[in-house]
Amino acid sequence: MNGARTAHSGALGVRHGVIRWAVPVVTTVLAVLLIGGCADAPVTGPPTAPSPADVAAVDTHYARMMLGHHEQALVLSALVPGRSSSPDVADLAFRIDRAQVEEVGQLQGFLRLRGAPTDPGAMTGMPGMADAATLDRLHGLRGPPFDRLWLQTMTAHHEGALAMARSQLAQTGGDASTSPLAEFSRTLLVAQQAEIDRMQGLLVRG
Repeated sequence: MNGARTAHSGALGVRHGVIRWAVPVVTTVLAVLLIGGCADAPVTGPPTAPSPADVAAVDTHYARMMLGHHEQALVLSALVPGRSSSPDVADLAFRIDRAQVEEVGQLQGFLRLRGAPTDPGAMTGMPGMADAATLDRLHGLRGPPFDRLWLQTMTAHHEGALAMARSQLAQTGGDASTSPLAEFSRTLLVAQQAEIDRMQGLLVRG
């Protein structure tokens, strides 16, 4: 009986010894695996804010590009009197003209303050710009055909301006952008989207 107890106690001792030995080993293995897994996982931090120099360069380029973009919108608006047969189109063109004349002044003032050129930048590659063939067609049309093409052209032109404004915000800090032209872009996004909605409604009405 004593022998059995001794054997049982010995077995328990061995078992406890194994457990005491196994726990730190398992813990060490898990730690190694976790560390290894963390080492393999990509480490991502918060997005890096653009430097003031980068923001200034983006804003200057954007202002000059938007000047060129607005200049064509003014050309398109000037085509409406004498060609359109729609009072709604005529009213919209007038409102676009007034808004963009004011925005041109804002952009030129921004550039003057920074000693940058106030002439438009290169016109190539800007989204939404009407090509020469479309402008020629608009010059030769009257009545409903003119109104339809004008609304389609100005809608595409506005959509290009929205793309430019979104790009400016994205490059200068996204939703948190505090660049000097961030508020200009945010205002443009709201105003020109409203005009796009109105033009699309006029196109649907035919």
